[in-house]
Amino acid sequence: MLKSKILYVIIAALALAVVGGGVFFLANRSGQEEATPTPSAKSEMVDCGQAQDPWCFVNRMNTCSPVTVRMTGSDNKTQIELTILGVEDEKCHFQRKIDNALNLDCYFPKGTLDMDTLDQTFGNDKGLQDVVDSACRSGGW
Repeated sequence: MLKSKILYVIIAALALAVVGGGVFFLANRSGQEEATPTPSAKSEMVDCGQAQDPWCFVNRMNTCSPVTVRMTGSDNKTQIELTILGVEDEKCHFQRKIDNALNLDCYFPKGTLDMDTLDQTFGNDKGLQDVVDSACRSGGW
């Protein structure tokens, strides 16, 4: 029960960080150059650091390009790492680690990994649980 409550707190913090950061980023972006790293090839891994620029991760996620981002849960202790490894066998390979332990290993059909699906992986109901269940294997919960 306590783990569920902690997970919901982490989910809420992640959602607020992504939405709030995105709004702040877009409001301050006019007239500025693109802040998202742009590697020469879509196959190169991009490290978005501690999610200061949420669009760094979101833009790469939308094209299933390799990317990783780290964040700290709302408890200021739980470490979360989201990684997209790219397209494998026509599916988008996504992994989530919590406190350096693989928590989810997913292969999403093309076009199904977006912010709503990502939010669903954290337990926020977006009506996509069947998509998540068929794409992901849990790593211990």
